[in-house]
Amino acid sequence: MNLKIFLSICFAVVCASQLKADSLDSDVATLIESSCIGCHDAGTETQLNFEMLSDDLSDAASFRMWVRVLDRVVSGEMPPPSSERPDAAVLRTAADSVKMRLRSHNLAVQKKRGRVPARRLTKREYGYTIRDLLKIDADVTDYLPDESESSSFDTVGASQRLSAIHVEGYLKAADVALDHALQVGPNPYRVHAFDLHGSALLNDFHEKPLTLGGNVTRKLSEGVALFRDTDYLLQSGALGFGVPVAGNYKITATVEAFQATELIPYKLIVKRPSGGATLVEVADLKPDTPETIETIVFLNPGDVFYVTLESDEAKLGSLYASGAKNFAGPGLALRSWKVAGPMSKSWPPASAKQLRPDGNVATRERVQEVVGRMAPAVFRRPVSASEIAAFTNLASGAIEEGRDFDRAVRVPLRAMLTSSKFLMFNEQPGKLDDFALANRLSYFLWRSMPDDELLALASKASLSEPNTSADQVDRLLSDPKSKRFVSDFLGQWMRLYKVNATSPDEQLYPEFDEILGHAIVREPELFFSELVRENLSLRNLIDSDFTFVNRRLAEHYGINGVDDEQFRKVTIPDDVHRGGILTQAAVLKTTANGTVTSPVTRGNFVLTNFLGQPPSPPPPSVGSIEPDIRGKTTIREILAAHRDNETCNQCHRMIDPPGFALESFDPIGNYRTRYRAVGPGLLAMFGGASYHAGPAVDASGVTAEGKPFDGIRQYKQRLLEQQDQVARNFVSQLVVYSTGGEIEFADREVVEEILSETKKDDYRVRDLIHAVVQSRLFREK
Repeated sequence: MNLKIFLSICFAVVCASQLKADSLDSDVATLIESSCIGCHDAGTETQLNFEMLSDDLSDAASFRMWVRVLDRVVSGEMPPPSSERPDAAVLRTAADSVKMRLRSHNLAVQKKRGRVPARRLTKREYGYTIRDLLKIDADVTDYLPDESESSSFDTVGASQRLSAIHVEGYLKAADVALDHALQVGPNPYRVHAFDLHGSALLNDFHEKPLTLGGNVTRKLSEGVALFRDTDYLLQSGALGFGVPVAGNYKITATVEAFQATELIPYKLIVKRPSGGATLVEVADLKPDTPETIETIVFLNPGDVFYVTLESDEAKLGSLYASGAKNFAGPGLALRSWKVAGPMSKSWPPASAKQLRPDGNVATRERVQEVVGRMAPAVFRRPVSASEIAAFTNLASGAIEEGRDFDRAVRVPLRAMLTSSKFLMFNEQPGKLDDFALANRLSYFLWRSMPDDELLALASKASLSEPNTSADQVDRLLSDPKSKRFVSDFLGQWMRLYKVNATSPDEQLYPEFDEILGHAIVREPELFFSELVRENLSLRNLIDSDFTFVNRRLAEHYGINGVDDEQFRKVTIPDDVHRGGILTQAAVLKTTANGTVTSPVTRGNFVLTNFLGQPPSPPPPSVGSIEPDIRGKTTIREILAAHRDNETCNQCHRMIDPPGFALESFDPIGNYRTRYRAVGPGLLAMFGGASYHAGPAVDASGVTAEGKPFDGIRQYKQRLLEQQDQVARNFVSQLVVYSTGGEIEFADREVVEEILSETKKDDYRVRDLIHAVVQSRLFREK
């Protein structure tokens, strides 16, 4: 065993004021006193003080500290290279003893309580479950508070909150969901064709002065032409359409590139009453080639939608000078435009049919029939007659008062949808029963309730059979609902839900627009889906010879031959510095602030999220450490000054290298060889934003293991040497996400078993998912 084990033993068995030497092996106690206490006593500047650290493993804080100390030693962070090394054989014996104590204690706790804390449906899980359960299209999660970001995933029960605000939100969400589900009356489906020629608004704005927002449209013999990106002219509300009933609507637009010699981007955007706007459709239009584009989008009363284009301000000079009538530049021709909806395959919709039998008379028998039919799906398990009766009884008052059926049945349904039996996962310590396993599988890969097939297998107690559960994993992954897993898991693991949390500086990055912002989110999801679908090696996350792009993203990356907005799989050319998830624009934008990049931020991201080796928090005294940075003008010089300080160097020698490698990419994911600086530059002559080339980018470095690299490509080769650690972190992330319990000390053995089983096939992604599902970590509470 490597001598690095020394401190794991030294730390784990140190005897100080609260540790008794007679409870430890005598040779360990001797080592403690001779090699550890000198640096980690009451006078230490580190966060570890053995004189105050208890050896009572039932104390959670003490247990975590011993594990942390062990990790630091095994990773090579401690002891310092200058320390004298004790005898290896003595350390090995003590190490095995301490490891056994930690594991035995952890397993005993898991056996008694389970490894997964009690947890509830997350906000996303709640939304998907309500939609699947009630067969509605509405998302009612706006009424729920956002999840805490205090842990890696929102599924982690130990970090979830449940407050009065949540309860109030659940009640409101249930009411709104039932409003959607119990739609009755005449079919509200309508088709509304917009009158583009007879619109008083448009006819007024065709001639209105530019200073008042007009003169950017032109009436055509068929339809209207728009020359500038606006949100107030070709807008549904302004043109006389209001959403009457919530539901899915089909918006059909016949459009073409007008007076253009190149592609014109068409955009369909939905604005909510709250002020938020969502780009729901993008298409590249060919010159003088009319195209009919259909988009189905969910709309609520109060929502408006509009058609616009991505205009180039640099080409609009003559528009401003002569007006739209005489403008010869490119624009968007909207030939016809209509909206139809709400869309439903039948009426009343399936949501109402399952909750509302024929007739509207409320009787106990009719209410009980609906409650009895819905309860097993709501609670995701068999439901007793007494439970059904208890919920049915809630409708007694409404029935006695002679209220109609809809009002009567809402009472028990609302109670069911706000019950802890619906909101919480009811798991018992030990092996999961088949219904709990069905829940865990479904919420892992669909983020929603089990379907009839899963529940049927659970009722026969056959889902827990390895072959059966493996077949179900493949079935669930092949279903379109598995896109929820890809989006949610990847979004939280890679923090991609924050990709648009910052807006790029318009002066420095004028090429960034909402079309590019829309595109960069799709790439990692399509890329990861491909790894799962084709069971490709996890090494593709580090480096790959393919990715997914559309025209806008291909243009951003410098990839030729992609001529429309449809995403497709492409081989990455040799001269393009992409491949793997770390060089995708979504990750690069997420790890920047919109103006500048920070090697510390990106380096910490690689260590924490990608490798699963987060650096230790700085010691208490770090705030008082001020390296001499006088005369230092670059981030590399400043960080070098920090590394000259031994305390800072412990972390920066690990954080800085990956951060330096990613300096080859700017805040919007452009590959760069020089930084940008605000000031007169290429675009100034066109009246647009301006910037000029700044200092050269230096993306070279030396890893913590002492291996040099000269840029991102060579750094990825260094990461490939750490493929085992990338796989270890990936498996750990899957376990945490799917079970809601953090990886504990005793769980590590199972993770290593999974790695051992899958390494021979180069850690194929679908195989890793299967291995996690078959593990005891997934199949026990």
